[in-house]
Amino acid sequence: MAGLVVGRGVEAAVLRGLIADVPERSAAVVVRGEAGIGKTLLVRSVLDEHSGSGVRILGGACAPMSGATAYSGLGATVTAALSQSAASGDFPSAAAARAWSMQALAGVLDSDAAQGTVLLVEDVHWADWSTLDFLAHSTRNLPERRLLVLLTWRDETSHPDRLTWLAELLRCPDVIDMPLRRLTARETSEQVSGLQPGCTADTIAAIYQRSAGNPYLNAELIRGDPTVPASLRKILLARLQALSLATRTVVAATGTLARALDDDDLLAAVDGAADAVREACDSGLVIRDPAAGCTARHPVIAEVAYEQLLSSERRDLHARLAKHLAGRVLTDGNAAQLAEVAEQYHRASDRDATFTWALAAARVAEKAYAYSEAGHWYAVASSLWRPSDLADERVPERLVLAERAASLLGSAGHHAEALALLEEAVAGGDGEVGTLSALLMRGRLRAHFADDLAGAIADIERARRLVPTGDDRTLGRVCIAHATILGPYARSAEVARAARMALEHATRADDIRTVGQARATLGAVAANEGRIEDALDEARAALTIARDLAEPEDLAWAGVTLTYAYGIGGDTDNVVAVANTIQSELRHLMANEHWLEGIIESNAVYQLYAAGRWDEALSRDDKGRPSSGPAFKDAQFALIHMARGNLQTAAELQRGQESLAVDDQPQNKLDYAATEAELRLLQQRPREALAIALDAAELIHDTDEEPMSGVLLRIGLEAAVASQSPDGFDRLVTLLRRAVSGVEAAALAAIVDGERSRIRGTPDPTPWLTAAQEWASLGRPYWEAQARLRAAEALLAHRGQPGARGRAGGELEAARQIAEQLGAAPLLSQIQGLAKIARIHLDDSVTEHHEHRAATTDPHPPLTDRERQVLALVAAGRTNREIGATLYMSPKTASVHVTHILEKLGVQSRVQAAAEAVRLGLAGNPAPPA
Repeated sequence: MAGLVVGRGVEAAVLRGLIADVPERSAAVVVRGEAGIGKTLLVRSVLDEHSGSGVRILGGACAPMSGATAYSGLGATVTAALSQSAASGDFPSAAAARAWSMQALAGVLDSDAAQGTVLLVEDVHWADWSTLDFLAHSTRNLPERRLLVLLTWRDETSHPDRLTWLAELLRCPDVIDMPLRRLTARETSEQVSGLQPGCTADTIAAIYQRSAGNPYLNAELIRGDPTVPASLRKILLARLQALSLATRTVVAATGTLARALDDDDLLAAVDGAADAVREACDSGLVIRDPAAGCTARHPVIAEVAYEQLLSSERRDLHARLAKHLAGRVLTDGNAAQLAEVAEQYHRASDRDATFTWALAAARVAEKAYAYSEAGHWYAVASSLWRPSDLADERVPERLVLAERAASLLGSAGHHAEALALLEEAVAGGDGEVGTLSALLMRGRLRAHFADDLAGAIADIERARRLVPTGDDRTLGRVCIAHATILGPYARSAEVARAARMALEHATRADDIRTVGQARATLGAVAANEGRIEDALDEARAALTIARDLAEPEDLAWAGVTLTYAYGIGGDTDNVVAVANTIQSELRHLMANEHWLEGIIESNAVYQLYAAGRWDEALSRDDKGRPSSGPAFKDAQFALIHMARGNLQTAAELQRGQESLAVDDQPQNKLDYAATEAELRLLQQRPREALAIALDAAELIHDTDEEPMSGVLLRIGLEAAVASQSPDGFDRLVTLLRRAVSGVEAAALAAIVDGERSRIRGTPDPTPWLTAAQEWASLGRPYWEAQARLRAAEALLAHRGQPGARGRAGGELEAARQIAEQLGAAPLLSQIQGLAKIARIHLDDSVTEHHEHRAATTDPHPPLTDRERQVLALVAAGRTNREIGATLYMSPKTASVHVTHILEKLGVQSRVQAAAEAVRLGLAGNPAPPA
């Protein structure tokens, strides 16, 4: 066996090192690659070296049909903790119960073994979701020392959802990705010679040509004709075809359960044909270990054997196994045992038995806090339900089963699956038991995960009509569902009305959870209205309730509201502190990240950006990021990358945000448009920037988002000035007049005045100096530096005034220091460019007596006479139309001349060009036309 482990020296050394370090440092490794690449052989050979070394090794494996059997990949030693630990059963929420189960399982790994523990889970690509959740939890919460989590993964057969899980796992910094490559020709020769000494060079070459370096295929080719073109599956199929049908059925059976089969299982699979079991073992295709059970020599063997059975042969196999397994289940069978039976009956197409066992499996899995698997089996039962099943008083109505399945699947993070289930289940009239609850759940899922506002509202209204008279508890839940559905769609008045009604009904019904949800929603409304203290009071009350109930959804909503309210108030430290605290609490309650963490993180990252704490913001990249799709905070990361000159990175992040920029969700559209407009400005595309800003402004005008649109207003006005579009300027000011509000009102009002002076060609430093002071008082250094640059430009345009040049130098120096501290390269370049044009030496800029001019010939750029005429008129504040009329050219031609002048002078604005005109002696004396 050891002769097979070749070409893996580096990987083996890494694994040995990690095991040696386990007493002092925990880690996790994913060994992955194609079928037959040698994953199992590598890890087992290294672990065998440490047998008896004091390291405790716990092993488990997943199987092709184990996806609905809870914790099937963890092995009996680990899962025994759920039955051995004395759970009180008195948990405030399902999430709290789930958290307890994770801790109980993790407690097994925290052993007294002197050298620590290695948890080996093989073929994780087949794992059930409870196993995957536990592995995700374990790797994200690795203890400081004494644990190595070792996983194997086959690359080419993974379901998309599991690939997403793997991508999420590999983002964890403590997880080592160890992909295995194919062997080289030399390594193949070493392997083959080790397995079959004396093998000729020609044979080895033929094997390598057919195997392309796959180690398992190398070993199989040695047993047959190496000159026959073959794949691994074809070779295994040839091996299987030499066996009887009963023997092939034995081999296939080894892949039907989520564990190794014992002798009785194999005998049941072939209806007691002992000769077939012996032949399968004698062939070497099935490995029989009296202690550990029977498995296929390689998982692919069982897959191929199963695939070759006819449909009827498969059903017969499952029917025999189902009957056998059902006879072994005690009245108090555990979740895995019941799921085994349900799975076999399901694959045998036995409707009645499947319904009975699926319902039993669902109930036991739910009690074991295996919510994904419980949801799966409730969904199966719902799909098979018949009215005649109600003869058994223990059987719920169809929609009750469907709603329970969707609720459990949703709590486990499988929202798309939950929605698809309810879309199919909720149909027809409203008389069916369970319709109201199913409608409420489907409405929430449609709004939050399918962007279907119309469908969601229709569901809520339909549910409202079904509420019995006087049922305050249910009516409160309908109202809060209505409020939370409308939240992202900027319909504050409706949200507030629905939330107040929910609070009123829930208070009468003593429904504490709905009270908390209503207060969180009312907190968000108060924040939108600028009532920050009210918002904080409501959000804190909601957070207290959410913590008492241990409900992740409510905890996350309270976190969103708190970070939002603190952010509007400019309290960056509290935004970050709340984000960190809420995420820590969610990690305790959930195996995976909650989808609302992305919004909490977006709030935190934006505040850090605004506060100039850019490196701290970028360090949060892995937090609150969904396992697939864009992250809300990428728009904020794009702002930082733009400010630092990384335009390509910013553009890539923006492309990922396009799917979020939908018109019926103004908040997302606003964030996207503001960032995209700023990107276009930096790309020297001001007209496009203005168009984007105007489009977004039209959308959010007179909505709840208008007061939050200060960033869009600033960027849009700058784009209007750069585009020389007075009409666009005035339109933006009209559409976003309510943006000048809140703690930033004074700064924004000053910016409007400052930009208006620029577009009129009469730059005024006063509003820019006011804006700089306001931004400084709010702790917004980047925007402060931008305002100081504009103030310097305006001062230089009035350099004839006493002290203006010295004041401009002071503003440039202050702006330079901020830009350098932030690493804002483009802004720093503008500051240095203006200083160079104005002959201001920033190191000595504070006092006038350090100013000096070069004694040599003026090194101004070589402008044509016509360009000098145009520049003089620019310095005089003329528009392109006025320049055209003066010089007898069209406004478009004048615009082209201005563009060329800016390029030659190396400046980015007409104000900077005017400053250069002063240096050249062209200002104040525009030349007549030639």
